[in-house]
Amino acid sequence: MERTVSQEMITIEDMGTTKRGNLSQRRKLAIWEREHGRCMECGMKLMTGGFIYEHVRALELGGTDTDDNIRLTCKPCATTKTKIDHQTAGKAKRSKAKHLGLASSKTPLPAGKNSKWKKKLNGQVVLRESGE
Repeated sequence: MERTVSQEMITIEDMGTTKRGNLSQRRKLAIWEREHGRCMECGMKLMTGGFIYEHVRALELGGTDTDDNIRLTCKPCATTKTKIDHQTAGKAKRSKAKHLGLASSKTPLPAGKNSKWKKKLNGQVVLRESGE
């Protein structure tokens, strides 16, 4: 049996990003008490203004916006974790795009900045003819 897929079905609208909800004062206090005021990454005792509420599994990687997925993190650990989360999400998006046949080409376009098909003529950048 042959199966066809319409072009409308193949879209990269969402890579699993969960909508961020409201983190109320009540939720923040419950998380603080659950974590005993310590960083989830390094275990350091946290001081006012020196921490953030971080998603254990990032929303952009399909994590939920529930209290059990939110932890306290000191700012240095949060910076490192966020950087890794963004890199992982970017890789996942590129992988999905490639799987769907939507990956961008590594070859520069004929009129692209690094194209070997460009030349300067009287100070103007023009495309080379294929026979040149």
